[in-house]
Amino acid sequence: MSPSLTGPGKWVLASGLIFLLVGAALSDPFILLLGQIHVVLLVFAVLAVVPSALVLDRRLVTLELESDGGTRSGTGHVVGEKELIRLKISNPSQVALNHFQVKPYLSAGIEASTPEGVVAIGKGRQIDREFYVTGLRSGRWVLHGFDVSVHDPFGMVETRDYLPAIHAFEFYPFAGWIRRRRKAPRIHAPQSMVGAHAVQSRGSGTEMRELRDWHSGDTLRDIAWKPSVRARRLVSREFEREVTTTSYVVLDVSSSMRGGQKKGEILEYAVHLAVDLVDNVIRGNDRVGFMTFDEKLYGHILPASSTRQMQKVLHHLVGLSAVVDPELTELDDADLYRLAADYALVQERLDFRKGEGVEPESGVNTALLERWIATVIQPTRHAFDSPVLHEGVLNRKTKQVREFLQLRGVEVPYRVEARLGMKERGLVQAIEEITKTRPMVQSVTIISDLCGVMNIDPVIRAMRALRHKKVHLSFIVPFGPSFYDESGALDERYDVARGLFTSAEADERTKAVNKLRGQGVEVSVIRPASRMLAQPAVVD
Repeated sequence: MSPSLTGPGKWVLASGLIFLLVGAALSDPFILLLGQIHVVLLVFAVLAVVPSALVLDRRLVTLELESDGGTRSGTGHVVGEKELIRLKISNPSQVALNHFQVKPYLSAGIEASTPEGVVAIGKGRQIDREFYVTGLRSGRWVLHGFDVSVHDPFGMVETRDYLPAIHAFEFYPFAGWIRRRRKAPRIHAPQSMVGAHAVQSRGSGTEMRELRDWHSGDTLRDIAWKPSVRARRLVSREFEREVTTTSYVVLDVSSSMRGGQKKGEILEYAVHLAVDLVDNVIRGNDRVGFMTFDEKLYGHILPASSTRQMQKVLHHLVGLSAVVDPELTELDDADLYRLAADYALVQERLDFRKGEGVEPESGVNTALLERWIATVIQPTRHAFDSPVLHEGVLNRKTKQVREFLQLRGVEVPYRVEARLGMKERGLVQAIEEITKTRPMVQSVTIISDLCGVMNIDPVIRAMRALRHKKVHLSFIVPFGPSFYDESGALDERYDVARGLFTSAEADERTKAVNKLRGQGVEVSVIRPASRMLAQPAVVD
């Protein structure tokens, strides 16, 4: 309970003090009386707001959110769209709430309009209000609750509190089949790179290309019986005209890609490019696989050609906003428990920083916190689990505290500083995994800013195995400094500092690009054609 004076309340207090001072100076009882009346009014206002403050403090008021998809979290929309949300406010208490107002508290990737102001909510009443939530960039974002304020009947004193109301939103990139369905314009992507892959016709043929392991769906007439006997497993003949190409799109999801003048702007641009590439391959009835990497291979979706494959890729991309992998995030265990304890204190009113068993390093009773999480993890999974959190992710095993924070939409900060030499390791791991992929891959496109890659030689060595198999390799390299608006410069010192960083990044990038091009690898260094990605029309 934290009553505070509103604008009118401050005016009444100031007037009362002036009357009291002037009355005391002039020894005028009438002026002193006026000052005392002002003070008494404020006292009555404070006493009048106390019952409302107690109702909020005990959380007798409940908030429930409902979207077009119902009350269940995980509703999917497209970046730039407005989603209509209905807020149900229930006041089962015996205290009327005056001037009840709410302000949403939500993740950084979404914004929300403020629900209409409410004059009063009578005791035992329920009212509905509507507001809109808009996705600023693709990802899984969560509205956690609302900051609530209630005034006294005179409007001079207010009390503020926080009420939980969790709802998850999944905003998908406006690219690929989503854009075609909306008949909207493309983003400005390098057209030479989009859908660039060889296409072979499908159907029966007579010229055998290779022998391979038999897969479910192959016809019996394609089985090579003699090689099958020798290999002691079913082997199929693959004919030249029956072979479809297999491509891979590999996306860098490191901290440098998550930068830009607006947080995540570079990665958002790269996500749209990746979706376009995957979509064009699938539309050509060819197989495509997808990988994401940073210091290690983070996600891997095996090659396939279907609408379901596009859905898998989209799910994985949306989940990039909710990474909790301990090797890729900033917090150690002590910081992680502090974050979970802070969340539980605000959201659930549970304090794990008191009593016996508090660890000196974290300042949290971690054993008690872990036991509480273990009791709520199953209902939390039921309410908030989604394919976007684990589609294609290689390392799904994690501590329950990390899983809990991920499900509830509490951001675990991504690693800020890249460790030198580690991004090369992740890229090499991705290339080596592609080399082992069957059937043979014909095309690989890597989207990476190459920032922090100090030694490109290990990558070139890993690519030799692919180039030996005549795999077409290409890089799309977003240039980070071009994602900053130069018109926003503050002063000359800003220009100098930005010029130094831009020059250093350009030199670092040029060395890597020149080495790749020297090996015959196609490299396209791209800049955003406009300050904003193409967005769909806002849907009211």
